[in-house]
Amino acid sequence: MKVIGAGADAVDFALISLLKKDAGDIVVTQDYGVAAMALGKGAFAIHQSGKWYTNENIDQMLMERHLAKKARRSKSKNHLKGPRKRTEEDDRRFAESFENLIRKALGK
Repeated sequence: MKVIGAGADAVDFALISLLKKDAGDIVVTQDYGVAAMALGKGAFAIHQSGKWYTNENIDQMLMERHLAKKARRSKSKNHLKGPRKRTEEDDRRFAESFENLIRKALGK
């Protein structure tokens, strides 16, 4: 067991520190920042929806996150709906995508 400090991003940084350069590690995250750091370490990263984070798409995702945060701050009401309930189809799509990513990581 590993105890991680209580800082806002402490767990994220602890996770990233465990990754080995180009070892074929895979990170499952919905946090674009964590995905970007994982890609920077040569790891693979996948969203819980099954979408792969890549060096080709991460910059756009980070920019969209920044713009959305900026838009939320500019509005007086910030009531956002949470994510929709996960379905069996979501689970199937993730499993298929994850298996493909594992194959890619092993083939590296």
